[in-house]
Amino acid sequence: MSITLSIPPAIVQEVREWAEANGTSLNQYVRQCLEAKCAELKEERKTRRSQFLEFARTHEVSAPQGWRWSRDDATEREMECAK
Repeated sequence: MSITLSIPPAIVQEVREWAEANGTSLNQYVRQCLEAKCAELKEERKTRRSQFLEFARTHEVSAPQGWRWSRDDATEREMECAK
């Protein structure tokens, strides 16, 4: 996928020179930064998922017979995990 970014020329030149001095290209450096951020976000999601599952395993919830969560109920409630 190709994208267009608006970056001040001075910043582009500075980072391009740094990248070349470190044996890479500006394009590769930007790609590596984006890949690193993507990996970080995936790890955060995995951590939040683990926290939720741990919360669900350790907390008992009771609801009236036949009651079901609606989408609105689920999005209005916040999970609090005391650690």
